[in-house]
Amino acid sequence: MDSSDSNSNSIADDVQDLHDPIIPNDANILARMMTQSMDNLNTTSDEEKQNPLKERRTSLSQHPGEDEAITIASLPELAPAKTTLFSPHLTQHRKKIFWKFISINAIIGLFCCTVLPIFWGCLYGTNQYFHKVHYLMVVQDEPLQLGGLSVPSMASFLPEIVPSLPGTWHVYNTSTFMDHYHLTNASDINNKVVDLIFQERFWVAVNVKPNATASLMQSLVQPQSTTPETLFNATNFFQVIYETARDVTSVQAAMVLVVQEMESAYREIYMEQYLPTILAQMDPTNQISSLAPTSLSRATNINFQYWDYRSFYNRALMGPLLAGTIYSLTITVFQFLIFTPLHIRMSQLLTPRHIILYRLFISWITFFFLSLFYCTVSAIFQIDFTRAFGRGGFVIYWMTTWLYMAAVGGANENVASLIFTFGPTYFWFWVVSFVILNMAPSFFPLALNSPFYRYGYMMPMHNALDVYKVIFCDLERSKMGRNYGILVAWIVLNTCLFPFIMKFVGKTLQERAAKEAEAAKAQAQKKAS
Repeated sequence: MDSSDSNSNSIADDVQDLHDPIIPNDANILARMMTQSMDNLNTTSDEEKQNPLKERRTSLSQHPGEDEAITIASLPELAPAKTTLFSPHLTQHRKKIFWKFISINAIIGLFCCTVLPIFWGCLYGTNQYFHKVHYLMVVQDEPLQLGGLSVPSMASFLPEIVPSLPGTWHVYNTSTFMDHYHLTNASDINNKVVDLIFQERFWVAVNVKPNATASLMQSLVQPQSTTPETLFNATNFFQVIYETARDVTSVQAAMVLVVQEMESAYREIYMEQYLPTILAQMDPTNQISSLAPTSLSRATNINFQYWDYRSFYNRALMGPLLAGTIYSLTITVFQFLIFTPLHIRMSQLLTPRHIILYRLFISWITFFFLSLFYCTVSAIFQIDFTRAFGRGGFVIYWMTTWLYMAAVGGANENVASLIFTFGPTYFWFWVVSFVILNMAPSFFPLALNSPFYRYGYMMPMHNALDVYKVIFCDLERSKMGRNYGILVAWIVLNTCLFPFIMKFVGKTLQERAAKEAEAAKAQAQKKAS
């Protein structure tokens, strides 16, 4: 028993002796390092305290036998020691942070002062552009001869109010209007006025229908012969026609407001001058005391009828006609970012020609389904697609959205490819800029904006919104050909530019990779020497 134990111990000792020169006892080494560190604690300089690797090398150098087993090259890389923000060792870093802080904020400030004002500018100084808003006034009412009483038309002083109003007013009487628009029958004037508003020749029309003065005088002179249906009612003769759906943000808030101001001015003149003069000239037997209360009340109640020929009938339309166009634009950005890893992987497998075909195919098919999902949201909330095109309205809406997404999505992909090549951190500057450039001339009427915003006629969002308004509100359709043509032109342009951009980006990345490889090779050779 004792002999076997002694033999086992001797064999273990022999094995340990064989391995001692190669694998030293880690515990002994660690103990010696800790002892050495404690002995030199009071004499170690600040630099040595902050360099534990140097301490370890010094400790190991005192044991030459162990240096043969553990070389410095085999030591693990130590993480840099953390320090305070105001450490003297971070002087250069603080300078870099300071200048980086200044440059980044300067770039953001420049962006805010150059791009954001494009949107604010379309809302500023509206009154100075009112001369581009065209109003129509047609006065069909004529003066009246009642016995020996000459009664001027009750609308005769309306044209006198017009010069004090903003906007460009086109004032006609019956004969001049018929001559200008080649009408042969006066009964066609009312329908023609409505057509001119529908055709977007004018923003607002004021139509004074015939026999307004005759109806007023009949109610005053012969009240006993009138019925409730034939009593004078100003709303039957003074009609204001407009289309809120043409621009939901400005027609009611700005353009119709001008007519309401005219109505107030007209009512004041009528009540203070016109009606008292008429009553004073009437036969003494028909003075105010003998008038029927109802007739007198109707004569003093002057209000215009406001007819919204194409109304913004559903608040839910705010979705597809305003915010929805922004959402669909940003969705095209998200799909590009989500597909980017796949595109990078496929670019390593496909030839240049086929990577271009692959990218175009993926984008168009993705936009096809994304536009369907987007349009389905409007259908879920029961928006009416049938007003202009019947049951086919949803399909037209879907195909229009597909073209719109393809137009803005192609532009986003082309620009994003360039930005990610040179400065990916600035990509969202492009996204916000592109949204504002589309939104500013699309959400507000160009008639109330600076001529600068006329670039909006070529923007995808502006043309898509024009088509959407036709689909949802049954507006005039004559611009649809131009709208679709511009959307298709964007798609064609982006498709033609895409191969050249891919070629440029690929060449740039290859040159950059070659330079990085040469730099890495030179650094490796420098270390080896």
